[in-house]
Amino acid sequence: MTNAFYLALRSLWFHRGRALTIILCLALTLWLPMTVHLLLDQFRAEIVFRANSTPLVIGAKGSRIDLALQALYFETVAPEQTTMAEANYVQDSGFATPIPVHLNYRTQTVNNSTAPIVGTTIEYFEFRNLRIGQGQGMSILGDCVLGSGLSKKMQLEPGDKILSAPKNAFNLAGDYPLKMNIVGVLAESQSPDDNAVFIDVKTAWIIDGIGHGHQSLESESVDDGVLLNKSDTSVTASAAVLPFTEITPDNLASFHFHGDEDTFPITAVIAVPHSRKDQTLLLGRYASVHTQAAQCVKPADVVEDLLSIVFRVEQLVWISSMLAAAVTALLLCLVLMLSIRLRAAEMQTMHKLGCSRSTVAMLLGSEIFLMTAAGVSLAIIGAWCSHLVAADWLRSWLF
Repeated sequence: MTNAFYLALRSLWFHRGRALTIILCLALTLWLPMTVHLLLDQFRAEIVFRANSTPLVIGAKGSRIDLALQALYFETVAPEQTTMAEANYVQDSGFATPIPVHLNYRTQTVNNSTAPIVGTTIEYFEFRNLRIGQGQGMSILGDCVLGSGLSKKMQLEPGDKILSAPKNAFNLAGDYPLKMNIVGVLAESQSPDDNAVFIDVKTAWIIDGIGHGHQSLESESVDDGVLLNKSDTSVTASAAVLPFTEITPDNLASFHFHGDEDTFPITAVIAVPHSRKDQTLLLGRYASVHTQAAQCVKPADVVEDLLSIVFRVEQLVWISSMLAAAVTALLLCLVLMLSIRLRAAEMQTMHKLGCSRSTVAMLLGSEIFLMTAAGVSLAIIGAWCSHLVAADWLRSWLF
C-alpha cells in the first residue's frame, strides 16, 4: 500500500491540474452544507439559550409570539401594553419575582444608529447577569446605561447625553424627547442587551408624559404670562409652562407622577419563579383564575414552535445539497472514466512491467482516495473557518 500511495501521489502531481479541479469541485460541494449546518446550529443555540433562561413572560392578551419576542429581543412589533397591576399581582402571589419591562420608545439616530429604550428595574440586571463595564449604574431619574455594542456603534461613553425619539415627530402636542444622562456602559454579554439603552421604568413613564417636572409656580420670579390665576391659596398655570426635557439635580425634586401606579403602562413582566412548583402554580393561575386579564407564556415553548417552522428551510438546504453532491459525484465518475481511457497507454505499460489488474486497480483506488480525502479535508477546514469568520457577524445580525 505504501508503494501504491507513493505512485498515486506522483501521478496526481504529474496531472495536478486535473487533480486540483476534482478536489476543488468536491470541496465546494461539501463546504456549503457544512457551513450552513454550523451556522444554523449557532443560530439555534443563540436563540434557544435566551429563551430557556427566561422562565415566564406575562403581558396583555394577544399574540404570544409578539409578547415573547419583544420581551426577549426588543426588536419585534410591540404588543398591546399591560399595566403595573400585573407586576404587583405576581408579587402578591408569592410565586415569583416580577421584573417589569417597558418597551415603547427608541433613541434618536446617532451615527446612523438607533436603539430600543428598555425601561426596567435593578432586578433585570441581576437576572441577566449584566454588570457595569465602564462608569456606574443608574442612581436617579434620567440616568441610563448603554449596551457595549451600542456604545461602540454610537461612539458614546459615560458623561454623554442621548435623546429619546418622539413616537410621532409631526405631533407638536405629543411627548417631548427626554435628554438622558449616560452614566455607564454594560460589559459585553453577547445578547440583545448589548444593543439597547436601559433606563429605570419611572424614567420611561416620564417619557410617556405620566410623570413630569416643571418650574415652581410659587416663586415670585415666575412670569405672570404663564399663569391663568393666582391667589393666596392656589396657582393655576397656563399651557405656556413647559415640562423639563432633561432631569438634573437642580430640577429632580420637581418631578412627580399623576395617577395610580397600578394603571401605569408596561410592555411585559418577566416572572422569575422561586421554584418549579411555583412556576406551575403561576401558570395554572393565569390559565384559570386570571385568564381574562393577561396571558402568561413560556418563551422556550414559543421559540421552539417558531424554530420548528423556520428550520424546515434546513431540510430544503440538505436536500438541495444532496442533489448537488449526487450530480457532482456523477461528473467526477465521468471525469475518472475519461481519465482512465486517456491513460490506456500508461496502463498497458504497467501490465508489460508485470503489474496485475489488482495492482492497477489499487493504484487508481489510491488516487481516488487521496483526492476524496483532500476534498473532504478542505471542505471541513473551509466550513470551520467560515463559521469562525461569520460567527460574530451572525451574532450581531441576530442581536
